[in-house]
Amino acid sequence: MAKRSWRNFDYLLLGALLLLSVYGVTMVYSATINTLGVEDAARRQLIFVASGAALLLLTASVDYRLLEIAQHPFATLTPIVLGLAAVGSIVTWQLGQLPDAETIPSLQAFGPDIPAMVAAAGLVAVVFFADRLWIEQIDLILTRFVTVLVTGGIIVAVALFVLRLEPAQLSALTPYLIGIGIALLYLLDCSTLRITDILRNPIYVLMLTLLGTTFIVGQVAGGAQRWLGAGMVQPSELSKIMMIVVLAKFLADREERMEQISTVLASLGVVAVPALLIYLQPDLGTALTLAAIWLAMIWAARVRLRHLLLLIGTGIVALPLVWMNLENYMRQRLLLFVNPSGDPDSYFNVYHALVSIGSGGWTGKGLTQGTQSQLHFLRVRHTDFIFAVTAEELGFLGSVAMMGLLVFILWRIVRVAERSRDTFGRLIATGIAAVILFQSVINIGMNLGLMPVTGIPLPFFSYGGSSFLTLMVGMGLVESVAMRHKKLEFD
Repeated sequence: MAKRSWRNFDYLLLGALLLLSVYGVTMVYSATINTLGVEDAARRQLIFVASGAALLLLTASVDYRLLEIAQHPFATLTPIVLGLAAVGSIVTWQLGQLPDAETIPSLQAFGPDIPAMVAAAGLVAVVFFADRLWIEQIDLILTRFVTVLVTGGIIVAVALFVLRLEPAQLSALTPYLIGIGIALLYLLDCSTLRITDILRNPIYVLMLTLLGTTFIVGQVAGGAQRWLGAGMVQPSELSKIMMIVVLAKFLADREERMEQISTVLASLGVVAVPALLIYLQPDLGTALTLAAIWLAMIWAARVRLRHLLLLIGTGIVALPLVWMNLENYMRQRLLLFVNPSGDPDSYFNVYHALVSIGSGGWTGKGLTQGTQSQLHFLRVRHTDFIFAVTAEELGFLGSVAMMGLLVFILWRIVRVAERSRDTFGRLIATGIAAVILFQSVINIGMNLGLMPVTGIPLPFFSYGGSSFLTLMVGMGLVESVAMRHKKLEFD
């Protein structure tokens, strides 16, 4: 059985991956040679390639269908997670009320909030038991509608009550209002889309825990709080693969209900929560990557076109609201893309990237011979703008060769998706392909001045550990699907 599985291993895909990765190491070496602080970047990237190849083979050797077992729903996880979320929200609010000088508050500062925390956890538990004993069993549309109407009325009543409170009263009641709000939203969800059911999924809960932990003990660098373990782990990168697995299971279990708009909305809600946490780090690029994953996977799950168009139309209408809530630096990057002459200093790197690409010609100036990169006119040249370095030093042909490898890898992944034995495997392969395609288009488009500047790396090519290793784990999942696409005789 094992020999038969490895016979189906896609060795062409592995070869293309290793070739592209080594190509990337070469360009990282050229981009960082004689550069203080990153002299050993190429050596580290080579270690990432070797580690990534080992991770790929290890992941491929494990049957991807075991991930479905790992996602076995535990109903009690939902009230536990929501209860902890309520308690965490109360603690966070209380920390925001403390003086700035009090960096390490004592436990006594949270003493008055303990009754509110207990009440919040208790309300969540009450909703959970009401759902298990009654709401989950409701079959009549009218009864469910009345439940939603009553819950909505209570929410409106609470909102009107809050609006009439004095500031001092509001401050005293806020911890209780937080718990009541979470419990009411949980009750409303139990009566409608049941998005909170995904909290029964251990992998999803682990992903949210990692992203939430980042806000507490995460390392801050470059104005963003994204890393754990002294910068060794980036949970937002891990969340891409975890989200693909979770969403693949969610959609595969609802394959017969993809024609219902409620299924599509629920899947969007599943993605929206981690995307929001990632956006708040802030990391708009990775949040958009999760959106691209969702879009590709619901399309592969055969969503109705009119439902998709309706959601896209709603998103377009909501753009002014999104714009108002963007971080200032995000707005500046978008405005810079629309009007480059508005801020010449910020446009500096994009301008030199275009100069690099244009000056490369057909065959380039030669490895380590690029003027823009070697004279350090081009910033972040070993990460975000490594495509410009490739175009300058190896020319149009070198760039096309790199893009050709990416296209070949995408084709092999799509081929694996088409030959998958089940919906779960097909959706996993589709999600991995979506990540590679989206990041490639955004990164190359950014270098060409066709996309706004973001921190999205070029897959398997840019320097970076978390991004490269997580993508290699994803490719291991694709290989696992490829190895098991044929049914055994005793299946």
